[in-house]
Order: sequence, then structure tokens, then C-alpha cells
Amino acid sequence: MQKRSDLSDFQKGMIIGFRAKGGSISETAEFVNCSRAAVVKVYRAWQNGTVQNQRRGKCGAPRAIDDRGERRLRRCVRADRRATVEQLTTKMNQGATKSVSQSTIQRTLLRLGLRSRRLVRAPMLTAVHRRRRLEFARQYSSWTSTEWRQVAFSDESRFMLHRTDGRWRIRRETSERNHPATIAGTVQAGGGSIMVWGMFSWHSLGSLIIVEGTMDQYKYASVLADHVHPYMRIVFPQDDGIFQQDNARCHTAASVRAWFEEHQDEFTVLPWPANSPDLNPIEHLWDHLDRVVRAMDPQPRNLAQLATALESAWLNIPENTFRDLCDSLPARLAAVRSAKGLKAMKKAVLLGKFRKESSESEDQSVEVCLVNVLN
Repeated sequence: MQKRSDLSDFQKGMIIGFRAKGGSISETAEFVNCSRAAVVKVYRAWQNGTVQNQRRGKCGAPRAIDDRGERRLRRCVRADRRATVEQLTTKMNQGATKSVSQSTIQRTLLRLGLRSRRLVRAPMLTAVHRRRRLEFARQYSSWTSTEWRQVAFSDESRFMLHRTDGRWRIRRETSERNHPATIAGTVQAGGGSIMVWGMFSWHSLGSLIIVEGTMDQYKYASVLADHVHPYMRIVFPQDDGIFQQDNARCHTAASVRAWFEEHQDEFTVLPWPANSPDLNPIEHLWDHLDRVVRAMDPQPRNLAQLATALESAWLNIPENTFRDLCDSLPARLAAVRSAKGLKAMKKAVLLGKFRKESSESEDQSVEVCLVNVLN
């Protein structure tokens, strides 16, 4: 027979009132839709003055870790983020009158949302980096999407032939650990890699160049002469274009600086803060290329096929993808200002949300929106 739920306070009041007016036990039970024994028990408890409310809240043993213990556990986690459950249990039991088990600590951590997660990878930012990033964000805070559409962004990236980046997830039983379908094969040094250089602006994609070996100042000078210069002249015929590059050594060599000085009448170079890949929208294009290539079937089997796959994926990037990234610069700078120079922007905020040009009032609303999302 199915167990009935506990009577509510309203049902108990109905039983007491019906019985007080002369109703029989059977009539009361039928009226309230409960058992005769429940009617007798409730009415007798009322006569004796021992009617209890919220019976369910008083059932069961008290929690081993109360609210005060949860606050202490939070402090232990914040003091040592890398502490294991065993170490946290030891700390919690130190000086305690009643010890708790590791399973209790584990359940409490899950209830508090303190799950084990991977570290977030971000550039190492010193106090100088933070200050310069904040100065950059404040200096260009008045720029809207219109100004940023005159900027051509560039960067290098390296793609491995075989790579497991931790994005893949599978479901398996404990006994299937060594099943071929649950194993990701690895090779030394990722089976080789390819370095590429690319550039783009809001108006169009530029070239994707396969770099032999590692980029140095001489190879970069050739890229500037053969690809950057023609692109800037064609896309920005009014000589109002701005070229962006990071502070890699090959970009700041004396010969490279001399080349830019010779062409300063045709376009300018945007001063870029160090260790700021989160501000460069081309980083998201590299991530887009990687996802497209990893989804190919069959996968590239050698470096030549990988190069072909990267070039094909680059040429097929949708126009709205790189245009939305260019229009996200006001939001990126707003996030840096809100974070006081720290890395704060997330991809979910960037992609597809900032297509309209930002005014000064819009910049404030964007900043508030970012603070809410990032927190």
C-alpha cells in the first residue's frame, strides 16, 4: 500500500474544526481524504496541546556539516585551491569535536558548487602589463565600431597535426578504460606542426601565409612587402588604414621599424599592449580554423594536407564571423576597464552580440552587461 504524504497544517485545521463541530471520525476522514487513524491522532494531539507543524522539517538526523561548517569549508578551499578532498577532510577535522568523513566533505563540496575544474589558461600579466592594458583601454574608449573598422589585425599561430586539447568528452563504463574507442592516440611533438600568419579587417580577409620554420625579422619583412602593403593599399585607398601587430621580437626589430617608417604616409601602426591576445580578434579566427580542421573527415594525415586544410578553412570563413569580431572591440576594451587591466572577455560575450555601432552611452551599457556576465 502506498504511503500517504504528511498532512498539511490546513488539513489538520480542517480535522480539528470538523471534529469540534460534532463530526464523526469516519465523516471527518472522508471529508479531509485521510485515514481514520490520522483523524484520531490529530484531534487527540490538539486536545492535549501537542499539535506539531512542519513534521517533515524535523525528520532525520541533523547535518554533519552545518552552516557554520560550510563557511569554514569555503575558507579552506579559498586558502588552498589545489587541496584534495582528503586534505580538506583533515583540515576540517582538526580541533573538531566530531569528525566527518571524506564522502561527507565530497557531498558538501558538490552542494556548494565547489566542483573540481581545470585551470583557466591566460597570459601572465605583471603590474606593468595591467597598467599598460588599462591605459590602452582608456585611450581608445571613445572609439566606436566605425574607427575599429579601419584597423587590420594580424598575428601568427601554430597548428599541430595531431593534438588532443581536452575538448573531447566520451561516456564509458569503468571497465572500458582501455577500449580502443575511448583512447586518443598521441605522437611525439604532435606529429609536427605548421606556423601560419594571417591578417583581416572588417572589410575583407587578407592572406593566410604558411611560414617555413619560425617567423623571424627577415621572413616578416617579406610578408610586409608582399602581403601587408598591397592589402592596405587596396582595402584603404584613402591612406587611412591602421595596421595592428603584437610585440613579438620579429615585429619590433630595427629593420621592421624602419620599413614602417618608410610607409607611414600610407598607413599607421597601432601601438599594442604586451601580453594582450584577448584583445586581438584574430585569436578567435585561429580557434575557428582549429575547430573546422578537427571536424574534417578524414583528418589530415601529413603536414601538406594540414596546410591545404587550413587554407581552405580560412577562405571559407563566413563574412559575418570576422565582421562581428571587429565590432566587438568596444566591448573588449570595456571588459578590460571593468577588470582593471586583467583578462576578462569571454567568447560567449564576443560572438554575435555586438553588431551595432557603440556610442558613449552604449559603451556604458555594454560595460554593465559584461560585468554581469563575467561575474
